[in-house]
Amino acid sequence: MRAPSASRTPKSREGRKPASKRRGSVITLIAVFSVALLGMVAFAIDLGYVATVDTELQRATDAGALAGAGMLVNGTQEAEAVVRDYVKQNLVGATTVTDNDITVEFGQWDDTAKTFTLGGTLPSAVRVTVNRPDQPLFFARIFGYDQFSLSTSAIATYQPRDIMIVLDYSASMNDDSELRHIYSIGQAAVEANLLEIWNELGSPTFGNMQWQPVYISSDDTSTIKSLLGLDNVPYPYPSGSWSDYIYYVRSDYYNYYAGYYKKYGLLNWVNYLLQRQPKANQTPDLWMTSEQPITAVKDAVSVFLAYLQEAETDDRVGLSVYTHTSGGGYLESGLTSDMQLIETISRQRQAGHYDYYTNIGGGMQVAREELEQNARPGAFKLMVLMTDGIANRPSNTSTAQQFALDEADLAADAGIPIVTISLGASADTALMQEIADRTGGVHFNIPGGQSVAEYEEDLKDVFRQVADDRPLKLVQ
Repeated sequence: MRAPSASRTPKSREGRKPASKRRGSVITLIAVFSVALLGMVAFAIDLGYVATVDTELQRATDAGALAGAGMLVNGTQEAEAVVRDYVKQNLVGATTVTDNDITVEFGQWDDTAKTFTLGGTLPSAVRVTVNRPDQPLFFARIFGYDQFSLSTSAIATYQPRDIMIVLDYSASMNDDSELRHIYSIGQAAVEANLLEIWNELGSPTFGNMQWQPVYISSDDTSTIKSLLGLDNVPYPYPSGSWSDYIYYVRSDYYNYYAGYYKKYGLLNWVNYLLQRQPKANQTPDLWMTSEQPITAVKDAVSVFLAYLQEAETDDRVGLSVYTHTSGGGYLESGLTSDMQLIETISRQRQAGHYDYYTNIGGGMQVAREELEQNARPGAFKLMVLMTDGIANRPSNTSTAQQFALDEADLAADAGIPIVTISLGASADTALMQEIADRTGGVHFNIPGGQSVAEYEEDLKDVFRQVADDRPLKLVQ
């Protein structure tokens, strides 16, 4: 007999909402969340816009401050004009900032205390404040926010520099005045320069020697001296002699090449001084003359120093030279603001002043040590290195080149960039380029085959660029 099946009791519908009511609740929630979502989107868009405008405003302010700091050497009036011009060149919120929204102040920046002080007779910093009032908002207007205002500021300063100039006073720095270079400069140009040097020495005469050399066939030194009227004429300088000069005329290749073999006169006597007796303890008056290319270098240095003085940049300059009698570099002057002192010293040195040779590393070492020991805190340290030749001391070329590169590495470690200048066809441009590259500096090459006037103008351009290229930085 089959058991009776259990009966199923229908579930109660009590407590369940009608479908129409549930649909109404969802629509209400969607409406509420849509408003919130719209608010979030509006907030995000407007917040992004505010951030973009703020970035653009800060960029314009920074640009104006840096430009103004770079123009401070020309006075605050020009600097302010440049600030305003640079700020207005940068669009902010797709529109141009007005002059009324730009405030420019000049003063001094204390890098230690990180403070800006208004005023001063020689301001070295500029503070720029730019306001951007009443900028429109977009979706935020739904919530009653129509606009916003921003203000940004920036302080920029130029760093005073401590600069060591490292100059080549080796004997080759008078080669353009010698008969050895008539193949590149021309004989007429070289001989005109020799005449200029003779005049600068005071146009001295000895015996019956004339300016233009005359031929004497004799090979006997005593006979030649007698014919030149030099028997009782003392030789005028500490080193050299009339006998040595006579030997030079009869034996020197460059004198022969110029057409003066066995020809004696004041022209090739001056050449003898430059070629055989160039040092200060041999012919001490040569620093007063226009021996080249060292005179072109001196003139370029004068332009550099005059610019620094005129611009009142608060830079200091020192001078080291190579090669000294000790074989290395020599500190002619430590860092100083006395530009006239540096010019006087550079003028009173001659090609081969201390020694004939070229110890580039020695000059770099002396300059680096002066910068490391005596540069001012916060000053930008810089070295300017010039040569017309190939490093050959200490000992030999290979050792000398490595010494210079080792010094470049030490300068780089000390944060000292080196501006290198190669002058003439004989300069080691590859070495000078590498020295600049290793230190983050710049290499300038002034090629050979130019006239002295062209050398000088190119050198002046280089030194002007160095003088004008002052480091700027945003400090706040």
